[in-house]
Amino acid sequence: MKKFLALFLAIIMVFSLACCASTNNSENAKNDYTLSADAKEGSVIDGLMTDIYGSDPILKKTTASWLDTCVLYEVNVRQFSQEGTFKAFEKHLKRLKDMGINTLWFMPIHPISETKRKGTLGSYYAVSDYTAVNPEFGTTQDFQHLVDKAHDMGFKVIIDWVANHTGWDNPWVSEHDDWFMHDESGNITSPYDWTDTAELNFDNFEMRAEMIKAMQYWVEEVGIDGFRCDHAIGVPASFWNAAVYKLKSINSEIMMLAEVSAAQSLTQYAFDCCYNDALYGQSLAVKGGVATSTIEQGMKINANYVDGSFPMNYLDNHDKNSYEGSIVDRFGDTYEPLLALSFLSPGFPLIYTSNEQGYDHEIQFFEKDAVKWEDDKKYEDFIAKLSQIKVDNKALASTNTDLQFNDVSNTHIFAFSRTLENNTVIYISNMYFEGIEDVTVDLGVENANCVMHYDGETINTEEFSVTGSDFENKDYKPYEFYILTVDNTQ
Repeated sequence: MKKFLALFLAIIMVFSLACCASTNNSENAKNDYTLSADAKEGSVIDGLMTDIYGSDPILKKTTASWLDTCVLYEVNVRQFSQEGTFKAFEKHLKRLKDMGINTLWFMPIHPISETKRKGTLGSYYAVSDYTAVNPEFGTTQDFQHLVDKAHDMGFKVIIDWVANHTGWDNPWVSEHDDWFMHDESGNITSPYDWTDTAELNFDNFEMRAEMIKAMQYWVEEVGIDGFRCDHAIGVPASFWNAAVYKLKSINSEIMMLAEVSAAQSLTQYAFDCCYNDALYGQSLAVKGGVATSTIEQGMKINANYVDGSFPMNYLDNHDKNSYEGSIVDRFGDTYEPLLALSFLSPGFPLIYTSNEQGYDHEIQFFEKDAVKWEDDKKYEDFIAKLSQIKVDNKALASTNTDLQFNDVSNTHIFAFSRTLENNTVIYISNMYFEGIEDVTVDLGVENANCVMHYDGETINTEEFSVTGSDFENKDYKPYEFYILTVDNTQ
């Protein structure tokens, strides 16, 4: 009997050790890292590759499936509430969820340098510590609680990452002078007129390694779902490739958004999406009666979007709001048709803090200037319906590049269709500040379902059936639009 028990215990021990080994191997596999034969001398730090060119065969681009239905909301924590804290923002999660938002982008959450600070509170983009949070907003535990709660509610969470420069209080400045750019006199320089920041030197691979490790912390320890990367073009693509290669070994489903118009060097591997600056510029011009052919150019997926990458369509963000005027100032009566356009164009839409209210105010950047929220938020239901249309229609998948412009008899009427498998979405709008009569639009189908109609004053989301003949010899009010869906199986 004793021999039997001894044998039995030995078997259990062997099995336990095998399980431990399997667990450890699984853990190692999660962080498995392949060194490229083309790695530049000195670019591998502690086994971490810091410099990978886009042509390197180890790079295999993947895109997170959840990005196809992404509706992004930029959170300005400081100004979102009077308290300006993570805990105060948490109270808005249900409202944003009900509005159809499914992805939250937090402007930089890190401590802000005091040295050479601009204004009273300083710029979020003058980071003094990449792995800490701004005490103005709360604690790391507060942010973790917010991320966990958001995840439980079905949100994805991305944070702003400032790789081009640090604030002057960042310990890297005093401890690693060679990690920064210098002028002819040997002084650390600032990029552009951003005098509250110190420009990093990406020729230094040790600095690159520490930067990647800091990004890794937020993905691995806090569980964020990706990054919006500030001034992405100011950092070598080879760094972004190395960073994303490492990060995707931890979570292959992360999102990478570059603050720049699309560039092949960035979208070849590292970035899923870039700012659609072209469409934004043409959208601004609609107020003046721009020809619709120019808007078409801003919607097309050009050669700079490589291997399934796509645009982020925006009408507002913290830069535009603070320095170019409120959405009311910039868009006025064109806001409704253009907001709809941002949801329907290839790629995905962005909503900035207070857009749902139609907030007619330029939110200050360096001072406390909390949004004055109203009980009745003018565009909340509108955005909720647009979000539903985006999510429910395969044709509007962010990765779907199909885009066809419908024949129209008047150049101020804008019409396009997007199709994927058996689903088609059609948009028809008068993009002119005057009414237009007797216009014919070729829908390309005989029957469709109208899921949204805006008559220039009122948004109607009650669905009704339409036919191709309904859009023959038709009159349009200024900025009137229709969104139609078609089930091609019927």
